[in-house]
Amino acid sequence: MTSFFISHNNIGDNMKILITGSTSGIGFETGVELIKKGHFVYFTVHREQQVKTVVEKLKKQNLLDRASVFQLDITKEEDRKLIYDLKIDCLFCNASVGYGGSILDIPMDSLEKNFEVNVFSNIKLIQMYCGHLFLTQEKGKVVVMSSIAGIIPIPFLGSYCATKASLISLTTCLRKELKLITSDIQVKLIEPGIFNTGFNEVMIENKKKSIYFEKMNDQITRREEKLFHLIGHNQLNSITSKITKAIESDSNRFIYSAPFFQKLGAKLYSFWH
Repeated sequence: MTSFFISHNNIGDNMKILITGSTSGIGFETGVELIKKGHFVYFTVHREQQVKTVVEKLKKQNLLDRASVFQLDITKEEDRKLIYDLKIDCLFCNASVGYGGSILDIPMDSLEKNFEVNVFSNIKLIQMYCGHLFLTQEKGKVVVMSSIAGIIPIPFLGSYCATKASLISLTTCLRKELKLITSDIQVKLIEPGIFNTGFNEVMIENKKKSIYFEKMNDQITRREEKLFHLIGHNQLNSITSKITKAIESDSNRFIYSAPFFQKLGAKLYSFWH
């Protein structure tokens, strides 16, 4: 049975933000920053047992009175329907998974799962949220988490990169389409660089060793680990502050990214390749 922790405090005119995939990392830290700025945050998690984990972390920071924590598996329709019972000023689509492996022999179920979570389920949730806004004639905002990996295809992480590239295209189209019919729904895109949250390491560990690159598998893994270690940022504040700005801002700015030099490198890479 789905677990909930609901706070019923009246938060006045401050925003109510729902964040998917907010057990830890960028999602959780962004939620903390938003609460500290006076907003109310719905922290949603993939598994029921993660509810207690997030509740305990918020308790330690005395932030639980401005939060609600519950299970929302974006791949399940019954979970996605939970948004109908909530007042949500901003939907932050942060939930994602990553699978590594060569395009030559990545298992199809891994590729399909990557797209099911990162692309299809996020779009289904966005459709439900926007549809609800049209039905209730309310204003709202959609913030979508993509990645620098959507700009720079990284060998042996092509599945994940492809999902993030798809989100960039779909979110860009969504923004342009909505502009034709309403000014009440804003769309923002987040393109973070490499951060050491443990997410990238999971992609390295879960990839199937390639039979085509059998003699290079260990070398490829070491190279990936070195890349993330050298380039990855340990502090998340540069990107959480950008996400917070995207959520709070009513400007026409569309893309928010950090760290700056990683985004600059991505642009140069895409220009020359």
